[in-house]
Amino acid sequence: MQHTPPPADHDMELIAGALCLDFTNTIGGTHEAPTHEHLNSYADLVTFARSAGTLPPAADKRLLAEAERHPEIATQMYRRGISLREAIARAFSSIAAGRAPTASDLAVIGEVTADAHAHARVIRTANGFEWTWADDDASLARPLWAIARSATEILTSDAELDRVRECASETCSWLFLDRSRNHSRRWCDMSDCGNRAKQRRFQQRQARAARKAR
Repeated sequence: MQHTPPPADHDMELIAGALCLDFTNTIGGTHEAPTHEHLNSYADLVTFARSAGTLPPAADKRLLAEAERHPEIATQMYRRGISLREAIARAFSSIAAGRAPTASDLAVIGEVTADAHAHARVIRTANGFEWTWADDDASLARPLWAIARSATEILTSDAELDRVRECASETCSWLFLDRSRNHSRRWCDMSDCGNRAKQRRFQQRQARAARKAR
């Protein structure tokens, strides 16, 4: 039985290069053996959306107030968020490994994307037109809409799909888009997993040298 990971003791990290992949990275370690969890309640979904910049001003307060008025629906949306996160994680982990995602995971992503589109509208901006949602839309599903749309946009873009990578660390399953010039990025974060890997290789070389010197 998978243990329940403790709450994270640090802020969420947005380093994946895509909203949906940052969302999958809200759990530490691997999804099979997590070390910490950023999403422990509906309020944490709102915190993620606010941190990622997908909510208009004051929308977070409206959503949290709505969640207090309808706690059962908020709990349902939290569970849907976790289900979406795991579906995206499995789908893009498969893609990074050269495998096809399952129909069930694509269905979960598609269901939330369809809900997002049902609430979206076209507005004019300084740069043209775009799909978005009304600033005063207090649907408790709102934090998930931009995430699902991000996943769908990558899935339907060959160029972006080819950039999906999974961290090469044995103890990390974070996903990211490889935008390096020669497409050789291996680590979710060079200052974290990358440095630990370099340190392990250095220690291994020292150990081999010590054995040869005996």
